[in-house]
Parts: sequence; structure tokens; C-alpha cells
Amino acid sequence: MPTLELETMRCELDGHLARLRFNRPEALNAANWTWVQDLVSATDYLAQSAETRVVIVSGEGRAFCSGLDTKELAKGNLTIDWFETWERGVITLANLKAISIAAVHGYCLGGGLQVALACDLRIAATNAVLSIPAVREGVVAALGPMRLARLIGAGPAKQLCLLGHRFTPEEGYALRIINEVVDPDQLDECALAIARELLDIPFTALLHTKEQIDAAFEQDTAAQMAALIVAQEDCLRSPEHARVMEEYRVMQARRNQKKA
Repeated sequence: MPTLELETMRCELDGHLARLRFNRPEALNAANWTWVQDLVSATDYLAQSAETRVVIVSGEGRAFCSGLDTKELAKGNLTIDWFETWERGVITLANLKAISIAAVHGYCLGGGLQVALACDLRIAATNAVLSIPAVREGVVAALGPMRLARLIGAGPAKQLCLLGHRFTPEEGYALRIINEVVDPDQLDECALAIARELLDIPFTALLHTKEQIDAAFEQDTAAQMAALIVAQEDCLRSPEHARVMEEYRVMQARRNQKKA
């Protein structure tokens, strides 16, 4: 299968190794409508690649992914269909019959952290900035809180998701969200080294082990998705969301006036 070149990301296949690179650097790889549609196309493409055994997920430019495009959210352009499409792409990434590695640098906020949580392993550069601030934008962080609770437990997950504070890679490592912290110039080589190590391990055993661990926390994803849609619709209709988005539009207008 050839390289898949999309507007906001690309997939590169090289034997058993694949690279998924987010490529909207001018917006810090923020997720607009095109981005989430590309995520679905890219993850579907990877799911169809029988040769792929390891996937490295990374971002071009100064960020891994800065989350949903807040400008689009403030304009009301990110509808419930956007959130459903988003989660379809993330679920496909999580369910790939391959081992996925998130190589995180720069901003890894909100949806960016959700993508990283959907990967099997996470490496972060020391310059990474992480958070899951959806509640501060008046929305639900899709199924990210569930994935985070499975990974680190309910208590720490609630602290991160309910307050939305930013945290460092070192703090993420202490919480066991991050598997390894490296210097920025070593991030890609570290991800490749782990990928090569995984490729040397019998793949059938790797895949069954991944599926076993995932099944230990398995719930009805369809029911969770249905509940998510109801919750997100409620959030998008709420006066709190409208107020936060209005405040954001005012802030953007002031910034634009200063630039003028």
C-alpha cells in the first residue's frame, strides 16, 4: 500500500512499520472538520494494512496536537457529528491490530492527549505540555476520561479531567500516563528504537497480549458512544458552553485588534 497523503495528516508505510503524522502545523495540529475526517480515513487505512505491526503517531511542527480547533468550536462549527466522527477515528486507532506508539512533543492538549491515550505506549519530549481541559470549554472530552481512568485509576483521572490543569511530562510519567521522557532531539530515535524492539518480538504473541489487556477493561463501546452523544448534545446546548464560547470570541477579537 502506498503512502496516504491527506490534507491534515499522512500515513507512511515501510514494511511492518507505519508512521501517522499529523500535518496541520500552522494551527498546531488542531482538529477541525477536515482533521477528524482525515483521522477516520487514516486509521481506516492503517486498519486495512495487513502488513502493519507497529504504528508511530507524531505531529509535524511545534505540537503533537493542540486538541479541537477552539476557533471552530466558538463559531458553532463543531457539531455533535464532529464529536462522533472524532471518536470513530480514535476508537479505530485504539483497536488497530498493531502496537501504537505516541511520540509527543510540544502541545498535547485535550483531543491531542485523547489520541495519545488511545495508543498503546506514550513517549514524551521534555518540552511537551499536556492537559485534558474539555470541561473548561463546556464539553465532554469524548471517551478520553474513560481511557484515562482505565490507565491511571479514577482518582487521578478525576483530578486531571475535572480541573483541566496542564501538567509536565515528568508529572505524566509519575502518574504512568507517559512511559518514557526524553530530550526533544531524541524523541524520534527513541520511538524508532522501541518500534524496532517490538518488531523483533513475535507479533502473534504481542497482538494477543494487547487484546487481553484491553479486554480486561472491556465494556459496551456502543452503549458508551450512545451515552456520550446524549451528554455532548446536552453540553453544546448548555448556557455555560455558550458563555465560555462568547468569552473566547471576545478574547479573539481583542487579540486580532492588537495585531491590526
